[in-house]
Amino acid sequence: MNSQDRSTYLAAAAANLTFNSPLGEERVADLVRRLTPTGPGWRALDLGCGNGELLLRLCEAHGIAGDGVERHAIDCERARLRATERDAAERVTFHGADAATWDRPAHLVVNVGAGQIWGDAARALAALHRLTLPGGRLLFADGFYQANPGAQVREIFGDMPDLAGLAQLAVDAGFRPLHVAVSTLAEWDDFESDWRAGIERLGTPEARAFADERRVEYLTGYRDVVGFGWLILTPA
Repeated sequence: MNSQDRSTYLAAAAANLTFNSPLGEERVADLVRRLTPTGPGWRALDLGCGNGELLLRLCEAHGIAGDGVERHAIDCERARLRATERDAAERVTFHGADAATWDRPAHLVVNVGAGQIWGDAARALAALHRLTLPGGRLLFADGFYQANPGAQVREIFGDMPDLAGLAQLAVDAGFRPLHVAVSTLAEWDDFESDWRAGIERLGTPEARAFADERRVEYLTGYRDVVGFGWLILTPA
């Protein structure tokens, strides 16, 4: 498979998702509630925002402005279209840029499944600490091992901490954890199924083979082994 084919498949998968992570509507509502601004003048910042859905919901729910940063042009254009359709374009701005270059801090910072922008979770949390204003909140979500991975799973996902280790990385970066939770198995199953369904819609034998490979990797490999943690943090 060449890189262009892979990019096509990943774009098709993302286009079929509301959130490109194991995130259900019940959790979204809970996160939005927990991330209510605690003072005036808050602005949101989502680094690696994808299609912008979570940022838009936060800004809409709390009546605040925000910035989304996304280097993939297709996702960024999709985010801008969503903002326009929801009359939020004047309040929420999407920037086509590398999030690692962003240097304007905010009170409400979001980084979901995009810690690799800085290399790994530890470096991501260090960078995000610099971008979270005192008294603000960071929503950081990333993968972790909830069971010992086999060689194949470790080859796919590389080195990751367990959940306690992920929380400790946040503490080491200068945060206090306010809330720690994990995606449920149902959220994972829905995410993986919807991800593959986007690729299935391409209808080609090659796309179906790619979806088949992902299904086997998930069901025989990382299902119930790889977790996804949701951490709400505040600078210490």
